[in-house]
Amino acid sequence: MASDEQLKIDGNLIPDGSAGDEPRVMRERVFRWWDYLIYAPLMAVNVGVIAWFLLSWFRLADTGAAAAPFWIITFLLSYNFAIVLFRWLILPLMSRPRRRRTTRQWKVAVATTFVPGLESLEMLQKTIESLVRMDFPHETWVLDEGDDEKVKDMCSRLGASHFSRKGKPQYLTDGGAFGKKTKHGNYNAWFDAVGFARYDVIVSFDPDHVPDRDFLDASLGYLDDPSIGYVQFPQVYYNQSAGFVARGAAEETYAYYSVIQMSSYSFGFPIVTGCHNIHRTEALKEVGGFPAHDAEDLLITLLYRSKGWQGVYVPEIRAKGLTPTDWPGYLTQQWKWARSVLDVKLRAFPRVAGRLPFGARLMGFLHGFYYVQEGLIGLASVSFLVLMFVTGVTPKFLTHEVLLDYLIVGIVLAFSDMYRQRFFLNLRNEWGFHIRAQFVRFVKWPYIFFGLVDAITGRKRPYALTPKVKAAKTTLMTWPHLVVFGVVALAWVIGLALGHEVHPLLAVAGGIALVSALFAVWTEMWESPEPFNIRIWRAEFDQGR
Repeated sequence: MASDEQLKIDGNLIPDGSAGDEPRVMRERVFRWWDYLIYAPLMAVNVGVIAWFLLSWFRLADTGAAAAPFWIITFLLSYNFAIVLFRWLILPLMSRPRRRRTTRQWKVAVATTFVPGLESLEMLQKTIESLVRMDFPHETWVLDEGDDEKVKDMCSRLGASHFSRKGKPQYLTDGGAFGKKTKHGNYNAWFDAVGFARYDVIVSFDPDHVPDRDFLDASLGYLDDPSIGYVQFPQVYYNQSAGFVARGAAEETYAYYSVIQMSSYSFGFPIVTGCHNIHRTEALKEVGGFPAHDAEDLLITLLYRSKGWQGVYVPEIRAKGLTPTDWPGYLTQQWKWARSVLDVKLRAFPRVAGRLPFGARLMGFLHGFYYVQEGLIGLASVSFLVLMFVTGVTPKFLTHEVLLDYLIVGIVLAFSDMYRQRFFLNLRNEWGFHIRAQFVRFVKWPYIFFGLVDAITGRKRPYALTPKVKAAKTTLMTWPHLVVFGVVALAWVIGLALGHEVHPLLAVAGGIALVSALFAVWTEMWESPEPFNIRIWRAEFDQGR
């Protein structure tokens, strides 16, 4: 079994994995000496401006009626600043593996799943064609939940093998490893029936992801190191230009699949991402296949590391897939991710943390707190607005000076972050202030909070595929913002009826909250299909005239 990472540095290379005469994956630092000439001053500026703001902030500490809001906001601000500084602290630790080609003749299977009726045959055909044509000798499998004749014909025509667990009750259980209507259940059925016995390496692809021809050649060499259990590439989308939501969702991932994953790799904790990944069959068997969980990729990362297996993160774009293109698809995805990731944090991580190396334990603990931050900040902001309107109590920390100071901090942090973007995977297309990403974060905060509540209460929801194209009909997924609009507006009216004087800054904040909530709903109604599409209503009105 693999040993923990060796941290002996040979120049800019770090041995990763086993010692002795066995082949090893060599990690190299991403930072060069000249990077520190820019990084050190920027780090000092970030620390300085945050310290300056907090010193000014604590001078406004409120011990009166607004004491509780002050300390809650202080906690959220400190939490946010801590995340910012931590990301800067780990930046110099980023590493990537040194490229290597395999010297072994692996028995490789490449598999993708398919659910008839929920995923399109056109999308599947594009994926199968790209999987089959990859250079390294391999066999391609389609794991078809519906045992569809059209899928069988497509597989036969394109040179792929077909598997279905339909009609096999031993692989269609109500829960567990073979849970029906789940991705992990579909894969585990094939692992048990075919994959584990026949192949040395299993490569998993989502049915919307299309690899480069040399994907296998670029990944299998890392498995020559017997300590490596899995290899992960970044998730990148080829439909980013499909609309506002698609671009915003893509912008959210730029930092994660570059600086965050490369930093995690340096800590020995590159995180498996379910879109496409490479598994050593021996390691996959040892952890029992894909875990029975919506966040099976994060959970299997913890299981691999707890068993001593190491992973490799390769920051190269070797495959691209689809991202949701409308609010229903995106918000459903984010709700599921928040619930499942936080469930792993609360329930699975404590059980395996003691068996993890220190670096993996640290990153495993910190990963996912983003979801807590997004949900709580949104809820706290709305709650404080309502409280101030209804009670008429305006905290003394609500001043023009505080807002100006915070604006200065935000500008400094935003411009400093442009340096971190130097390490993005595709700087030409990914550089910028990412305003769309900021807006989609605002729109999704209620669903992040719903996910947090689900995780805390242990509420289970049925497994659901994330739709990657606009649905024919949909419910209004931005309805929580209508609730926010109604609650804030009602609180404002109640405050006025009680004779409370509204602080000018409070009025501005309330106005921004109301306009933002309506704008979030408007963006969905404008882009959605019937029955909510404003453009359809306008066309019908024009025709009626």
